[in-house]
Amino acid sequence: MTTKAPGRLLFKKIGKTHRWVVLTSVLGIIPIGSGIGLFAFALYLLTKSALLGTAASVSLTILGVRFFALARVVGRYCERYLGHLGTFRVLARLRIWLFEQLIDTDSILVANQRRGDVVTGLVDDVDTMQDRLLRVSSPPFVALGTLFIAVAVLIVINVQSAVILAAFFLAGALLLPPLLWSRTRHLSAQLIRLRAQRLTEATELIDGFETLIIWGRANQLSESIEHFDLQESRISKHLARIRALLSVAVIALTGMCVLVIVAALQSTEFSATNSYWLAAVPLVALASFEALGPLLLAPDFRAQTDEAAARILAIASTSPASAPPVRSESVTLQQAPTVPTIAISNLSFAYANSLPIFVDASVTIPFGSTVAIAAPSGTGKSTLLELLVGLLPCQSGTISIDEFQPAQLQGFPRPCIAVVMQDDHLFDTTIRDNLLVGDGDATDSQLLDACRTAGLLPFIEARPGGLDAPIGPNGDELSGGERQRLMIARALLADAPILVLDEATEHLEPSLRSEVLDAILTSRNGRTTVMLAHEIDNVDGVDVTYDLIDGTFVTR
Repeated sequence: MTTKAPGRLLFKKIGKTHRWVVLTSVLGIIPIGSGIGLFAFALYLLTKSALLGTAASVSLTILGVRFFALARVVGRYCERYLGHLGTFRVLARLRIWLFEQLIDTDSILVANQRRGDVVTGLVDDVDTMQDRLLRVSSPPFVALGTLFIAVAVLIVINVQSAVILAAFFLAGALLLPPLLWSRTRHLSAQLIRLRAQRLTEATELIDGFETLIIWGRANQLSESIEHFDLQESRISKHLARIRALLSVAVIALTGMCVLVIVAALQSTEFSATNSYWLAAVPLVALASFEALGPLLLAPDFRAQTDEAAARILAIASTSPASAPPVRSESVTLQQAPTVPTIAISNLSFAYANSLPIFVDASVTIPFGSTVAIAAPSGTGKSTLLELLVGLLPCQSGTISIDEFQPAQLQGFPRPCIAVVMQDDHLFDTTIRDNLLVGDGDATDSQLLDACRTAGLLPFIEARPGGLDAPIGPNGDELSGGERQRLMIARALLADAPILVLDEATEHLEPSLRSEVLDAILTSRNGRTTVMLAHEIDNVDGVDVTYDLIDGTFVTR
């Protein structure tokens, strides 16, 4: 087994897991140790009562039986309760850590993942990690503690029995797990990957179901999911057979140990005192093997959690080295700059295995100006927007907003840059809640004013519920134009010094498009507005128009 397992590395990253491992291990030892004590005292009580014909002289032994019986029940309850509490706490820390990592992760890394893969990394793989604490980390310590208690008890009664128990127990603990690891490691990892691929395909099927129905291709994707189901079923059955054989091996090992101990006891002479404990020896050995079962299952769960952890670590990878370091001045920023100038200097950027998008591109956009940038499809229009707002890092050159990097200007109550992207997300709630994303303190009057500027007010007044009308998942209950105007109104509410529009009026009728654009520019007078589009005609109020040609800005 490797020492740098992904599961261990992930637990190390989220921190504060060792105390839960210690606690669950101790609590796992208590019920098994109490079971050993219960068997020992109960058999001593029965043997001595039978030989003496009375239980009057064994009151202390009766107390011991009651104590260990109660300790076993309470210990098992505490093990289950606190063990699962620890698992939930660790998973909560894992989810928080993963969310924090995704916030800082370079969006290129996430964009390279299919949506279903990301969903799996955030949900299914995290849930798989719940087995790491109780079924991987704790069993070795529980087995070691149990062996120590059992051997200590048997040494007092019969040293030979203690040696036999230790030999059989260690043989099972040291030989069977590596054997199981070699047989199940790849199968368990493959099972996790198949589940992830199946979820990816299911997500694709749900998201594109209408399109697949129209084109008559729904059966092909559902057949792919069925293929993954069959493979998962085959691997699960194989693992089940291995686990069944493992159970048989544990039972056989336990039985052999007990038989050898009984054979050894028959040829051993005992003192009068130890003779009362004689019947307890085989049952002490039997009780101690309870700790061996979870230990032998640990390699299987380790393989699954390692694969899940590897996927989580891959998705939560931090930004690449190409991202510029954050300047220390960002710590002193209390609010976004109020009159920022956009300065792009010698910008170069390219996606992996693709032609360069920008090549030594430079442009300066003074505060308060209205600028139009025309770029044919695939020449870097949307990439420029993501660079401006800090979603992508500059690979070469710089982008500064009033001498600060875009990533330094994120997280303010009032943003420095508001954007309307082509595929902005709308939340499955009301019109009001989606507008409040732009300004959480906006009044109804301000919401309606922004909707009036965006040309959305007649729609709201005609829709039952008005601002409180639901819009469905990602605005599915809205038309393309209504959806676009809602996103424009949300951006206007932010009242940011810089507004970037990426094809913001693309889905509007020509007459309404001109009307909405004029209203936007009028409301933005004295602040910076950058319009990105495939083609830009002469627009009143635009100070300068640039064309993106061969990765550079060319003044029209």
